[in-house]
Amino acid sequence: MAEQVDDSSEDTCAGRPIRAAMHPFSVEFLAGCRKFSDLAEETEDGQEVMIYTTSCIVNAVCFMEAKLNEEVAIARICFDEDPDERKRWDEVKEGERRYSVPQKWNQVAALTGGCRWNSGEEPFQSFETISSLRNELVHFKGELLGKDEAPSRRIAGLMQQLGVKSKATWVEDDCSSWVTDLLSEKSVIRWVSEKITLFDQQYYALMHGRS
Repeated sequence: MAEQVDDSSEDTCAGRPIRAAMHPFSVEFLAGCRKFSDLAEETEDGQEVMIYTTSCIVNAVCFMEAKLNEEVAIARICFDEDPDERKRWDEVKEGERRYSVPQKWNQVAALTGGCRWNSGEEPFQSFETISSLRNELVHFKGELLGKDEAPSRRIAGLMQQLGVKSKATWVEDDCSSWVTDLLSEKSVIRWVSEKITLFDQQYYALMHGRS
């Protein structure tokens, strides 16, 4: 979207210079999730599946943060002539780097009439699992864990839900970690892609309190 400079009394923006522009990059993040899921389905190479799954997870979390930031940016333009309302959105903008996705969601929802973030309900619950997985991968600690052990309860729950288990014998040199067990399963990338797509489909109703 682009913001026009108001230098004309005409009702159209034809011929007016553009002051600033913003690309809704959340669209690319969401498309990336779906694309990586499709690519994973097309290959039998375990390492490629892991790469696509990792990329899908990172894109999914980036999608939601970008979506909220775009919401704030658009609102600040829409309320440019309403000082009180603009100030409320400016306050959200000023703190956007400090807030987590749930915190930012609640700030935005408070101004749009949307529902609060609920970690115990969908689609919020699944997003928090994806976010937890993303954090474990981005801040990988290289922990030594036993067979079918995971670094967090959320990830352990996801592995149990999807039936992900080590295929290694755990005898002599034959063992595996939660990373390879989880990320090499196509069911995981399908789950991530489906959950973030459903969140996107429900976003407007959840954030604005209407369908």
